Amino acid sequence: MTDEGRSAKINYEKYVRLTEKEFQALGEKIGFQQTENRIKRLNELKIKGKRPLEMTSDFQALIAMGPRTVEPVREKEVLEKIKSILSASSSRDHFLFILGLNTGLRLGDMLPLKVRDVKGKKFIKIVEKSTGKIKRFPLNKELREQVTEYTLGMEDNDYLFASRKTRKPVQRDRAYKIIKRAAEEAGVEFVGTHTMRKTFGYHFYQKYDDVNFLQTLFNHSSQSVTLRYIGASQEEIDETIDDFSL
Repeated sequence: MTDEGRSAKINYEKYVRLTEKEFQALGEKIGFQQTENRIKRLNELKIKGKRPLEMTSDFQALIAMGPRTVEPVREKEVLEKIKSILSASSSRDHFLFILGLNTGLRLGDMLPLKVRDVKGKKFIKIVEKSTGKIKRFPLNKELREQVTEYTLGMEDNDYLFASRKTRKPVQRDRAYKIIKRAAEEAGVEFVGTHTMRKTFGYHFYQKYDDVNFLQTLFNHSSQSVTLRYIGASQEEIDETIDDFSL
């Protein structure tokens, strides 16, 4: 449902106090999806004892909740929802999201790619813009199949993510806005250009527990930097460096 069509009535979380008028005012100021996200976040903080439980109104507290650091998308069902939203609007935008989730490539490194860079390949070889280093990013089996499907009928010299008007690569700001809009529609509040890269890292770590691989892939200076980057908890960071000693 669009912001314009959304009702002022919602099922407020257990401990959050708002009048319908306050909810409407918040929705008009920051967007109704953002409002619902903040209500949920404030409720969680109250449950953890980090905010007072009983307040006449939480309006000011919700207004004061500013942006947080970009986080990975942790819930797989939310990832599927974003994929569905993007797929419904554009195969190009959907594939951009899929490629980012499954390789850990930076957004700025994906946009200039051409068909010849991925078609029939088991890895993508690029010079990273931010570091100038040549890196190999493996393409898993399922992703290779999706590459074949997506590039069907395209020429080797075509850009993978071309603007429909210019046939040149989509601008970075435009690509970011596309991903951001879909993610926010799926209920993700803190979206940035690194959302796909962080999400790849988070889920890879959860499955394989291999922070060394991610540190190398991301060109990070230490494992603790990598763990923070992918949104690992402080407890995981402490556990990782607990045995480190010089």
